[in-house]
Amino acid sequence: MPADTDVQEFVEAVGATEPAPGSPNYEKWKLLFRRSNYFLLSGKFTVVKISRSKKPFWGVSKEILDLFDNLDDYFLVLLVSSREGWAFSKSDVRKQISSQRWKLREADGNYKINSPLPDANAFYSPERFSTKFLGAHHDAAT
Repeated sequence: MPADTDVQEFVEAVGATEPAPGSPNYEKWKLLFRRSNYFLLSGKFTVVKISRSKKPFWGVSKEILDLFDNLDDYFLVLLVSSREGWAFSKSDVRKQISSQRWKLREADGNYKINSPLPDANAFYSPERFSTKFLGAHHDAAT
């Protein structure tokens, strides 16, 4: 299934990629991740989800987060457009779950994530995302 246009615009703007077809990891990647929401960014797995609701909400699979918990770190990016949203590291995700701010819906195995989300995790442009979460420096005009 092709990526959502806003998701694609965001990942291109921040430099996230999928493994290339024919690469050693491509087939495994496609078996694990049936939707185009999973990328590599600065050496970390990155899940990018978008909400299309007036009052934003997202569902994130417990199975995927459990899989990613075996990694040193990862990003979970929750978008409301191709330019803005919230980003969470592995430790941020664990804090949201352990504090019960993100609740698991047993019926479908997804964490239900509703706004408002922490201002500390917010970004309002791909450039700000890169500066804030990747430590990348951009020209002030971008």
